[in-house]
Amino acid sequence: MMKRVIAATWLALVATASHAAQPQQGACLTSSEVSDLAQVVLPEAIGAAGVACASVLPASAAIRQTNGAMLTRYRSEADRAWPQAKRAIGKIGGVEGTAMLDSELVRPLLTTMLVAEVTKTIHIRDCASIERIVTALAPLPPRNTADVAAQILMLTIQAKTRKGEKIDLPVCFETAQ
Repeated sequence: MMKRVIAATWLALVATASHAAQPQQGACLTSSEVSDLAQVVLPEAIGAAGVACASVLPASAAIRQTNGAMLTRYRSEADRAWPQAKRAIGKIGGVEGTAMLDSELVRPLLTTMLVAEVTKTIHIRDCASIERIVTALAPLPPRNTADVAAQILMLTIQAKTRKGEKIDLPVCFETAQ
C-alpha cells in the first residue's frame, strides 16, 4: 500500500529524467539525494493519495486537505529541497548541469506525472492505512518524513535487487546511510 505510493513516486521521477535524456551509465543516487527527491514530491504524493481516497475518507482526513499547516510546511521544505532534487534528476537522467533543468516546466511536469502514477496505484482498501501513516508522521519535520520515505524506498529497492528484479531508480547502496 504505502510502498506502492512510494514506488510510484520514484517511477514518476525516473520517467521524468529518462524522457529528458538517456540515463547516465553508472550514475546512482546517494541516500541524501533520494531524501531530497522525496522532500520535493511528498506534498504532491499526499495530495494524489487524497484524491484517490476521496470516496472513502471523510473531508477532514489529513490526506484530503489541500492547504493547512502541514501542507504549508511540506511545500515550503519542498521548495528549499528543489535545487538539490533537480541536480539528482539531472544526475540520473544524464542531463546534470544543463539548462534543461532550469526550465520552469520541469517541476510541474514531474508533479503531473507523479499525481497520475500515485493515483493509479492506490487501492481504496489502503486509504485508511495511508491516512494513519500520514497522520502519524505529520508532527515530524518534513525532512524527517522525507527521510523515512526514502529509507523505505531504498529497502524496497535492495529487496528487489536481491531477488534479481529490475529497479528503475539507481541507488548507491554503498553510500546509503
